[in-house]
Amino acid sequence: MAVRVYEIAKQLGISNTDVLDALKKEGHVAKSHMSALSDEALAFIKKRFGKKEEPKKEAAPIKPPEPVRKSKEIMQKQSDKRVSKPVHRPPVLPRKPYERPARVVETPVAAPTEIVVEAMTPAVAAERMGRSANEIIGTLLRWGIVVPKNQTIDAKAVQRLADLYEIKAVQREVEKEKVEEKITGEGLLTARAPVVVILGHVDHGKTSLLDYIRKTRVASREKGGITQHIGAYEATIPQGKIVFLDTPGHAAFPKIRQRGVRVADIAVLIIAADDGIMPQTIEAIKHIKEMGVPVIAAVNKMDRVDEKRIDVVKQQLAQQDLLPEDWGGEVMVVPISAKTGQGVDKLLEMINLQAEMLELRASREGGAKGYVLEAEVERGRGPVATIMSQHGMVRTGDYFSCGATVGRVTSMVDSYGKRIEEVGPATPVRIAGFEDIPDAGDFFQVTSKEEYLKGRSEKEERKSFAVGSTAKEGATNLILKSDTHSSQEALMAAIEKISKKADRPFHILLAGVGNVTESDVELAYNTGSTIITFTTKAEANAITLAQHRGVTIENYDIIYKLLETLEERGKEEKAVEMVRTKIGSATVLRVFDIKKIGVIAGVYINDGRFTRDGYVVGFRKGQKIGEGKISSLQREKKTVKEAHAGFECGFIVNGMTDWQVDDTAECYINMPKK
Repeated sequence: MAVRVYEIAKQLGISNTDVLDALKKEGHVAKSHMSALSDEALAFIKKRFGKKEEPKKEAAPIKPPEPVRKSKEIMQKQSDKRVSKPVHRPPVLPRKPYERPARVVETPVAAPTEIVVEAMTPAVAAERMGRSANEIIGTLLRWGIVVPKNQTIDAKAVQRLADLYEIKAVQREVEKEKVEEKITGEGLLTARAPVVVILGHVDHGKTSLLDYIRKTRVASREKGGITQHIGAYEATIPQGKIVFLDTPGHAAFPKIRQRGVRVADIAVLIIAADDGIMPQTIEAIKHIKEMGVPVIAAVNKMDRVDEKRIDVVKQQLAQQDLLPEDWGGEVMVVPISAKTGQGVDKLLEMINLQAEMLELRASREGGAKGYVLEAEVERGRGPVATIMSQHGMVRTGDYFSCGATVGRVTSMVDSYGKRIEEVGPATPVRIAGFEDIPDAGDFFQVTSKEEYLKGRSEKEERKSFAVGSTAKEGATNLILKSDTHSSQEALMAAIEKISKKADRPFHILLAGVGNVTESDVELAYNTGSTIITFTTKAEANAITLAQHRGVTIENYDIIYKLLETLEERGKEEKAVEMVRTKIGSATVLRVFDIKKIGVIAGVYINDGRFTRDGYVVGFRKGQKIGEGKISSLQREKKTVKEAHAGFECGFIVNGMTDWQVDDTAECYINMPKK
């Protein structure tokens, strides 16, 4: 059986990079640590890195003991004595002098003039620096670094050794290329933990695998046994730390899976042995190819099927242009059982080897720069988000910008629920302190207080005149409330897909994150909408108001049940006839023409009310001058959903700019015909 690069590297106690570099210089072909070596290449590596055996010294011949010669005086005295019985004593042999064993002294090679700074073992460092391995290990021990000669030390320690022995340190150029242009770190790049995304079809065992690795009940926290958000978990294994990203497998979550692949270094594709490759598996493979992420295929549920089933899965992988390594490709296929633990250690070893080949580096200097994995509203903490920093540090009290919002870190919790004060690269953490809920996938960056204040003022300007949603005639209007932005994103895409096939389409009037509030119920009442909640709930006062107004609130925890209900409703429900109804009138007091915003009519409401979802008709001296939908409604410089009689307000009407003082405005909304 052919020996692979990583196997011979492990035997010789060197890194995979050293083996590949040596083979490349000698002209042998080896693409990665999984490449099989020819007999010639294997012999070369053993000769290049193998330990040289010292010639055995021949043992010195043992000289026979010299006979004891007695003096004449002793012999004469013994002859004079009369001995009744002869006494026979063994001859006394002379003692051989103690010889101290020869001390083997390692002869150091001449020190080189320069060395490439990278992670390496003390044995390799000794060879490259022209020193003995014992000397290197002793120096590291004095610095408080306890490592055997075949355990890898980081680049920082190698740099320190080079400075001690006055050897010029050269940074490897490959490390600079590994850092993204957008989030380049400053300062020395150090080794970081790999980020591994777990992908696959629903119920193929992604969360069960993480559950086995972490020894916690991850699956029990998910409704219906499926993961519906990105879960980021930091696990410590014998090979080191690995950050795992769990992603949902349901068809409604493609954008979440794509986002998980974007921030990952390695992708583990989970395929159930009894099912094989399924639609979401193919979609995951597409994302992996688009992002160019190295992939390891884990064939799960091997405890249920015959071992021959793995060949079927390998054939399916080959059809997707993922050729298994034992078929001449580069995709490692590992049979596992997340239930019994079969093959899991082998999978972790392959992940560790792949991470070693990628030479992952990050800078811990400066402010954190990374991405939002998930965001939601948490009771007692407000808007929170799970972020993954790729470079730099984030600490409690830091100011930051994130997409269209800003904030200041008030608290941080790691993947085990422990409160922490600071965190570095490649570590998932939940941060509180956002002024608004960010979108999953937003770029997160620690900033100065001045930049934070500037971003905050710009955010307020953008919010000053926001556009509201309106009901759609001939459609089933929905108000959608979910627990996170990712869930909201997935639901909107799924409902839009169902709507295209339904006899009566669906129109999402409002989509938000958090609990159902009284204003949501009022909007549903005014527009004849149904409120749909997903893994969230309605506030107590909102429930009371909904019962009084006759508004329907439907609660769901599992996405496919929600979608099945809507599919049935789209087939059965008939169109509801809507009637335009006048709800208020007002008199124009002042007109404001603001650059980049538009013409604002400042009015006094005589009767009824004006709502942000209303339709305005303008009159001048009894003659109609125009009409249009309200795009923004404000009272006392604050955006509101509606304004009532006896108050002043300002609004912008689409298509109407010719307002004058004393003009009359009437507000209408579409309501179901009774």
